[in-house]
Amino acid sequence: PVDANKSDFRSFASSFKLPAKHLALVRLRGLAEEAGEWWAEACLDQAGKGARHAQLRRLFDVAIGTGVDQDHPKLLRAVKIINDRLAERVIQEAQEKQEADTAMAERCAPDPPPVGPASVMADKIEAAVQEAVAEGVPENDSRLKDAIAICKALRQADGERKRLNNRQKRLEEKAAKEK
Repeated sequence: PVDANKSDFRSFASSFKLPAKHLALVRLRGLAEEAGEWWAEACLDQAGKGARHAQLRRLFDVAIGTGVDQDHPKLLRAVKIINDRLAERVIQEAQEKQEADTAMAERCAPDPPPVGPASVMADKIEAAVQEAVAEGVPENDSRLKDAIAICKALRQADGERKRLNNRQKRLEEKAAKEK
């Protein structure tokens, strides 16, 4: 490199390397490990404080970006917490949707509730479950299974409502013909 043509700096700079044990490289590796450890600890700390899934995912991604190994013990604990939070969010949202559907059905009584909203909510729950699985939550997680059960119950309720609405229409048509 000493005698190399330095007029093309890009090719000149790419033609040599520092020795692996060079003081600057050793110092940079130490700083990277320290920064990675700090981010892994921050991720775990925030998980312990109750941070939401999206916040933990960002911290996890930053920790990985600093060069921390994905098998780092703190990150493995953080991943478990992240997955638990995501599964909790999915089941909580599913329960809220089921409660909203039940409340709507009660408001409509004695008439049958409208057809469709329960299926729309079931579709949203199903999409949330699929997203959680894509994010790393195991498919056999009991909370995801419970969310799927709620999804099925909402679809079942919507089918019953459809039958009730059709029955109501037939009765009204029959009553109109008899008059």
